[in-house]
Amino acid sequence: MLIDKLVKQVRELQLNLKGKTVLTEAATGAYIVTPVLAALAGAKVFAFSKTTRYGTVDEVFAATKQLACSFKEFPLDIHYTDKLTPEIISQADIITNSGHLRPLTEAVLGHAKDEVVIPLMYEAWEWREADMDINYIRKRGFKIGATNERHPSVDVFNYLGDMALKQIFDAGICLYKNKFILLCNNDFGPFIARVIAAVCDGLAVIDKDENKSRYDFKNIEWIGGFPDIRIPPAYKDAEAVIFTAYPFDQNWIGDKTPVSLQNIKSQLTDPLILRYAGDVDAEVLRKENVRFYPQDVHSGHMGILPSAVGYDPIIRLQSGGLKAGEALLSGKHEYNNIKILDLV
Repeated sequence: MLIDKLVKQVRELQLNLKGKTVLTEAATGAYIVTPVLAALAGAKVFAFSKTTRYGTVDEVFAATKQLACSFKEFPLDIHYTDKLTPEIISQADIITNSGHLRPLTEAVLGHAKDEVVIPLMYEAWEWREADMDINYIRKRGFKIGATNERHPSVDVFNYLGDMALKQIFDAGICLYKNKFILLCNNDFGPFIARVIAAVCDGLAVIDKDENKSRYDFKNIEWIGGFPDIRIPPAYKDAEAVIFTAYPFDQNWIGDKTPVSLQNIKSQLTDPLILRYAGDVDAEVLRKENVRFYPQDVHSGHMGILPSAVGYDPIIRLQSGGLKAGEALLSGKHEYNNIKILDLV
């Protein structure tokens, strides 16, 4: 059962939020787990939701309640709301930087207590300025912590390869007997490469030169030098280019962009760009008859989400974010002698 996975992860992290109040989101799909994880750790939880294209508030609350009720050891203290009132905000010890709560503006945080902490629910290098009013947060002195997703008890990054596999299959292509190119400038690359290279016929990697030592896997050809495109003849007919670049909200491929679209076109027979993470100029790509997948990705968002491969990565991600919140409150920033967060 799903609830058993949540209980197991709370125990693995020794997540303890007893006596604390957490303001987080109630959401659809795999993200349904967030308020339940906090409550399993002993917190009083305010679960805020909005009606979106993924589901109505009533649907989200009904599904979350059903999951919460499947836990029989003690009643979970979850309060469901579609209104962020000053009364609710002022009670929170932890406010998660979750989708429905973003952006965390002065209008919201102005009602928060001075001691409130904000876990980002992602790694520090993925910081997005649009998520929160950082100047107001600094002014108030709120503590912010980014989750160490690579902590062994969180371990989200090892799902990145599974996500790349899922995107490849969703695009209608196969790995067996096919070659691929990884075009990357961020920490995702080696985790993607390890999985893809083990399955496909060959993987050529373009990344920043200083990252070369991180690609010590079989079946990889290092061609380096991001953002330069220098495709070996053996990869001219590569099935696809797996593209991931940070900042995610920057236009990387298009007209007068860091990655030359003309170099891609001239060096590949029929390029297909898999938008793993990082913006591309879809209009320019269509005009130039360059295939890409998926067609529609909101700016700054990944083209494949961890939730696409199931509940497990989201359980680990959200519990890790809550552990970062616990660590910010306690001042103990390590768990099992490994850092659980980076201060922002």
